[in-house]
Amino acid sequence: MSDPLDPGRDSGLFDPGRESALFDPGRYRSLFYLAGAWNLSAAAVALGFPEFHAQMLYGESESLSSPAAVINARIVWLSVAFFGVGYLIVARDPSKNHGLVLIAALGKASVGALWLWGYRAHEVAGLGLAGAIGDLAFAGLFAAFLLRARSTP
Repeated sequence: MSDPLDPGRDSGLFDPGRESALFDPGRYRSLFYLAGAWNLSAAAVALGFPEFHAQMLYGESESLSSPAAVINARIVWLSVAFFGVGYLIVARDPSKNHGLVLIAALGKASVGALWLWGYRAHEVAGLGLAGAIGDLAFAGLFAAFLLRARSTP
């Protein structure tokens, strides 16, 4: 007979399925709301104040000197904004839309790596490093979410 006060193997604390049974996707809502705010705020600054954003990101606003560069910047930051909307959609019910979270994790990891490379190559300023750290952190958190969700029966 086991002791009811002893958290031994009979207590369920050592049950390998216990961790996945405790997974609650709703606990990740704030992560996805934060990711949405991160993307939407970055896109709002980049689209609303392009010269200021270019100065902060590249150390110069001349990166927007050609019409093609302006259109390219708008396309990129509009895409960032739509990803932000996607994170808000996921936040409403994190038990759904795992495909979007997978794409987000891969995208954040790729973009974060590019920001980091750009910073190390002195092609972007400190804002690029902040973007790298943020995007890489979100990529890791999204991957952790997906791994936890996958292990849930």
